[in-house]
Amino acid sequence: MKNPEPDQPAQRQEWAKLLIAELASSPDIDEALTTAVHGRRDLAAETNLRRANALHAAAMGLGPAGCATAAGVSESILASWHKDPYFDNAMASAAALAVAHEVAPRGRINGLGLHLVLRSILQGAFLGTAAASIGLRGDQILRIRRENPLIDSLIDTAVAQGRVRRPKRRLKHPFSYRLVDRAEASSAGTPPATADPQDRPEGREHRR
Repeated sequence: MKNPEPDQPAQRQEWAKLLIAELASSPDIDEALTTAVHGRRDLAAETNLRRANALHAAAMGLGPAGCATAAGVSESILASWHKDPYFDNAMASAAALAVAHEVAPRGRINGLGLHLVLRSILQGAFLGTAAASIGLRGDQILRIRRENPLIDSLIDTAVAQGRVRRPKRRLKHPFSYRLVDRAEASSAGTPPATADPQDRPEGREHRR
């Protein structure tokens, strides 16, 4: 979507509505395409995709919280992936690349971080929880909003839409995970491409 860089409040609001609508209408496209390639849900392929998303986040300067959020897993699952020396080395290299090129100054936000914050809000997370999911404090996200009217408009729009999905209790993390047995997943059939992240299989049965 082309960014018109609106400079008037009314233009910013309309632009934010259009962008948030696009973000909300196309969740999990990569996983839907992976399912299309394999003809069914493939747990190994999904895990590979999630690990690649974590690597992308690391290369964009996000810490463990942000990498876990980008991968759609908990930080404990992300930590378990580091037992794989290839993944561990790749994450270390990606993080070093981000530091070398200063892609994410501390306390700031970049495009990927903003994407993850908005996605978390749209899934019902409070702003503070969404900000924490990429390692930002409440005062930092407040400063960012004050400094950048476009970000402020996007967050306002996402918050308005996210209220309808907000649970009655405050989320500790914008994602919850349901890990199911491979046999259970295969017998359940192929879920819709727009399935909620809370219902995605990942490894063996476990709840967080």
